[in-house]
This record gives sequence, C-alpha cells and structure tokens, in this order.
Amino acid sequence: MSFGIGMTYALAAAEKLAEDGIEAEVIDLRTIRPMDTDAILESVKKTNRCVTVEEGWPQGSVGNYISSVIMQEAFDHLDAPVINCTGKDVPMPYAANLEKHALLTTDEVVEAVRKVTYK
Repeated sequence: MSFGIGMTYALAAAEKLAEDGIEAEVIDLRTIRPMDTDAILESVKKTNRCVTVEEGWPQGSVGNYISSVIMQEAFDHLDAPVINCTGKDVPMPYAANLEKHALLTTDEVVEAVRKVTYK
C-alpha cells in the first residue's frame, strides 16, 4: 500500500517480484484522509500480509496508522507482521548524493515483501 511518490517504489518492486513469481497486490491510496480503510482490510484478508511504502520519516508515518487499523480490524488475518517501508530516520540532507541515502529504495521494498512472504 502506498500513495504519492511512494507508488513509484511500490510498482517497481512489484515488477521485480513478479520476475521471481511473487504476485504483489499494489494499492494506490489516492487519498489518505479519508483513508480507504475497506480496500486496505480487503487486501489484508485476501493476501494475509501488508507492506506500506512511503518516503516520509518512520515516526508518525501514514504506514503506522495503517498498521494500527490492521491490528485492530484484521489481526487474525495476518500471517506475517506488517512492515512499514519509509525514508531513514535522519534529517533530510541538502546534498543530492546524501539525499539518495536518506530516501527509500525499491530494493528495500523488495526485501520487505520477501520477509513477509518468507521467500
């Protein structure tokens, strides 16, 4: 699940995972307020897993909110912990070469999906 620029990483990761036979369901949360909670819960009930993707910091992230909703409404459907993929918990650097290290990468999303699918 992702929104905004995070969809770039989510879709790229889904393509890489498909090459290895892992079919990822990607949900574009076009709005985060109001949140399409029904779509999130339906996906968790279908896949039994969730990875959230966003560029923001981990503290106070949208993914944390999504995780809390899933824990309250669909905990029994989870076969793995929810993983929130975010930017690094550092002040955003101004230098472009350092900024790349502070942001999320597609490979980190792929790794998170592999963790929740145990593959």
